[in-house]
Amino acid sequence: MWQVFSLRAPAAPTGCHEAVDAFLSLPTENTLTGLARLDEDGCWSVVGSSNSTQDQLNQWAERGNRWVAEYLAKHLKQLDGGNLEDALVALGQFSDHDMESLLSFSKEGLLSKRELADALTMLPLSVSDDPHAQLELLSARKNKVMCVTRQDLSDQKTQALSAINDFASEIQNVR
Repeated sequence: MWQVFSLRAPAAPTGCHEAVDAFLSLPTENTLTGLARLDEDGCWSVVGSSNSTQDQLNQWAERGNRWVAEYLAKHLKQLDGGNLEDALVALGQFSDHDMESLLSFSKEGLLSKRELADALTMLPLSVSDDPHAQLELLSARKNKVMCVTRQDLSDQKTQALSAINDFASEIQNVR
C-alpha cells in the first residue's frame, strides 16, 4: 500500500481567512484576540502565504499600529529573506511612533536581542543612499529610546542604545 504525502502547507483552521481579513481591515486588540482564539499560529499560514497581506501588515506597523506590530513580532521567526527585512523595517518605523511598546516586546520575549537591534537599525529604502538622513533617523530613534521612562525596560534601553550607536558609528566610518 502506498502512502501519499502532501507538500502543501497545512490548511488554516476554519475561520482564519475571515479573522485575518477583520484584523487587516481594522487591527485592534479585539480583532487580534479573534485571531488568537482561532489559533493565531495556524492563521499565520493565511498571512504568510500572501505577500500583499504581509505588505498590509507592514504598512499598519509603519503607521504605528501596536496590535499589528505585536503580531509581526510574534511571527518574525516564521519569515525569511525580503519578507523578514520588510517586517523589521516596519517594526523600526513602528518604534518611531511607540518606542516603549517595541522595547516591551523585547522584554516579553516576542523579540530577541538581535531582532530588536535589527528593527532599530534596518532603515527604510528611502534613506539607503543618504548617510546624513540615516544618521538623522538613528539620532531621532536614540532620543525616543532615551525618553522611555519605564524602569523595567532599562535592559532593553541599554541594548537599543548600543545597537543604534554601533550602527551610527559604522555609517560615520564609511563617510
